[in-house]
Order: sequence, then structure tokens, then C-alpha cells
Amino acid sequence: MALQSEVERAYVAQATRPRIAAETVAHPDNSVLALAVPITIATDWLAIVAGGVGSLLVWRVCGLSGSPSCTSQLISFSVLYGIGFALLGTSENLYRNTHSLLRVLESAAVLRVSVFSLVLAYLSIWVTMHAQGNPLLLCSWLLATLIILLLRQVTRPLISRYGVAEVRKRRALILGSGSEARRIFSYLLHSPDQELRPIGFVDEQSPEGDRVIYSHGYHFKEHAPVYCGPLDERLLARLEVSDILLADPHMGAGRRAEIAALASMNGIQISDVGLMHPGGHRGPSFVQYMDGLVVRSFFRGKAASLSAYELLKRVIDFVLASCIVVLTLPLWVAIAIWIKSSSTGPVFFKQERIGRHGRPFAMYKFRSMYTTAPKYGRSPEDSRDPRITPAGRFLRKTSLDELPQLLNVLEGEMALVGPRPEMPYIVDQYTSYEAQRLSVLPGITGFWQLSADRKFVIHESLEYDLYYIEHRGVFLDLAVMLHTLIFAMKGI
Repeated sequence: MALQSEVERAYVAQATRPRIAAETVAHPDNSVLALAVPITIATDWLAIVAGGVGSLLVWRVCGLSGSPSCTSQLISFSVLYGIGFALLGTSENLYRNTHSLLRVLESAAVLRVSVFSLVLAYLSIWVTMHAQGNPLLLCSWLLATLIILLLRQVTRPLISRYGVAEVRKRRALILGSGSEARRIFSYLLHSPDQELRPIGFVDEQSPEGDRVIYSHGYHFKEHAPVYCGPLDERLLARLEVSDILLADPHMGAGRRAEIAALASMNGIQISDVGLMHPGGHRGPSFVQYMDGLVVRSFFRGKAASLSAYELLKRVIDFVLASCIVVLTLPLWVAIAIWIKSSSTGPVFFKQERIGRHGRPFAMYKFRSMYTTAPKYGRSPEDSRDPRITPAGRFLRKTSLDELPQLLNVLEGEMALVGPRPEMPYIVDQYTSYEAQRLSVLPGITGFWQLSADRKFVIHESLEYDLYYIEHRGVFLDLAVMLHTLIFAMKGI
């Protein structure tokens, strides 16, 4: 029960936030998948109309007469039934392009939604038209349900096949060759919403030999090769792998840790398939169900793909940074004059920091310390630190010394919200766990900057950054900025 509750909490958290960069790929050409929901709703409504027309034809063929009131009831019933089916179908995820074994679960969901929609439509007819209904409505419902099931068997495989261009999918390698591996292969192969292309299996226990594994289905059509022997960097490079799915329940914790380290070094996202396995992974993750399988994904290294969230975040950062620079330009001039008059040296302080994916850049600040202070020394923990200039005390107290980092934001080296960028000699000592900070753009403000732990070094308070990476989204960024305006002026 504890495991189930943890899975459900993680699943809900994942479902309510945009996916992070390591998880989602932008598909500018993905027109079919973008239209999948309206196409499916339209085909369902077409089936409902066909069911109504078909029931009238059946009535006439059987020699039964249909009065105008019956026809009026049928039209009202079809409209109400269609609305109910669309709304209930959305709540039952009928319009998600994901796969189930032989599509039986989807058909079961269609039947369940259809029955509930029938009940709601029938009750509505009885309440609004004060009619008991007639067998014509049941005939219409039965035909509509059968046509919906048949159309979905035709349209959903087409959407799965053409919904996402294969070249634009992330390439997933499945580690394992047992039942879980075959099951996740079948699911991904027919689930374009996941945007993963399973390219093969790795069986580290079997001797060399050519073989393939087929997906579950009514016919043996789709298959992928099995690569025998240990997984290594050369195979990952040759196959251009972006995701590894661990679907071998017999793999030990030591080997799992080795695979995790290999994935981190190559910027590959790694996911556990099946039960949660102890050891081998640490850090932010999200959990989702894939046709009954629990899949827990861990964000690692430099995996970089542009998501809709990141694009929107970049636009917001650029617009806000530009507006703030323009509005505060007189303040920049006043600060520059104060800095020059209170101590000798340049107005700006530049220091090399490490940004996303380990790329170095020059971070700007208003100079708040004397030029004799070590450039890469420990940051002051008290406003009475003798290294701080008179102007610097005020600037650090109000966090105005960070203002020039808006230039880094405009250049795309930083974001308004994100982990603070670290110095190179500290990043050189990062473990794969700590290196997860480098998977997103560093920011001017964030959870750590708002906390009391900002008095201590960044890498000793890693949980703030990992929490942000796991939950980040547009509204979270806006909330952090709002909290910054309210609380961040406290300085040190």
C-alpha cells in the first residue's frame, strides 16, 4: 500500500506539470498528433450520427413506423449522448494516444463510457421531454457503440503510425528481453503521445546470436533486434540512444548503478520499468503508468531537448528582462556612479561560471567588494565582512548587485528562475547526482536563493535545485519571481 500511494502521488504530480527538457521533445511538424484528439472526437460523433440514421433504417426495414416525436427524441438523445460520451471519454483518457494490450482495455473503456452516457442521456430525455423513451433509442445506442469500436480499431493504429515522424522521436533502448521488456516495447510502439521510438533490446545474459522480439498484437508485424552482451558506450553512440529503459527484473543493484553512471556520462535519460528497484538511482524523478507497468524516469546529465515549456520560458525571460533593464536604466547609472565614488575599480564584476550542460560563461554583477578580494574566494556570510565596500553593503542587502545578470538572461546564458550557477572548480568535483543541476539553465533567483540556506554554499543545499527541476513550470517560475519581489530584498 505504501508503494501504491507513492506511485499515485508521483503520478498526479507528473500529470499536473509540464515535462522537463530531458523528458519532452518539441515536434514542429507533428500535425497529425496535434489533430488526434479532435479527429477522434469527430469520428465518435460521426459514429453516433451513423447509429441514429442506422436505427431509423432498421426501424423502416422492420416495418415499424416512427412518429415525429420519436424522431425528435432520437435527435435529442443523440446530441445528449454525444456530449456525455465526449466529456466522460475525456475523464477516462479515451482521447489519449496510448496503447493497451490488443487494445482490449480501450474497448472496455469505450463500453463503460457508452453505458454511462446512455444512462445520462436517457435520464435527460425523461426529465426534459417527459417521455419514457422507446426501443429506437436503444437501437441507436447499440449501433453507435459498435461503430465507435470499429472506427477506433481503424483510426487509432493510423494515428499511432503517422502521429509522430519517426525521425523526430527520442530513441529508446530497452535493457532486458523478458515479458516486461516486450510489454513496454509494444506499448511505446503504438503510443505516439510518449514520443519514444523503441529501437531494440539489450540482453546482457545471453550469448551472441541474431534474434528479434515481436510486439504483442493480432499479427506478428512490428519487431526489434536483440543486442547480446554488455551495454557499453559504443553501442549507445552507434544507435544514437536518448533513453534507456531498464526492464530486467534480475539485474543487481551494482550493475544498475553502472548503467546509471553510463547514462549520466552520455546525457541519456534512464527509466525503471516494473517495480521500483532499490539502489542505482538518486535525484528527481517522475512516475507514470504505461498499460499497467510502473515506469519511473530519472533526469540525468546533459539530456537536452526543447519543450514547449522551455520555449515559453525563454520568451517570458527575454521580455521581462528587457522591460526591467529599460525601466531601471537610471538606477544602473546611479549605482555605477556610487560604486566608482566609493572605491577604485570597475563598475561590473565578471566571474566565470558553469551553465547548462557544463558550458562556461561570464556572469555579471555590480562590484560589491574591493578589488583586492580574491576573485573566486568564499562569498561573504556577514554584511560586516571587510571585503565589502560601502556601496556593496547596500547592494548586497537589497540584492541589487545581481541586476546585471539580466544581461546574461538576454544573452540566453541564464534564466530569471533556476539553480544558481557554480564556479568551475566546484563543478569539476560534481558527482552524477550533483550534475543534475546542469540539466537546466541557471537562474538569477530560485528556491535556494529565497531560503535561509543561501548563507551556505550552493552544493551543500542541493535539494532546493532538484526540487525545482522536478516541479518546474511556468506558474512555478512566476510564483518564485513573486516571492523574490516580496522576500529577496533581505540580502545577508
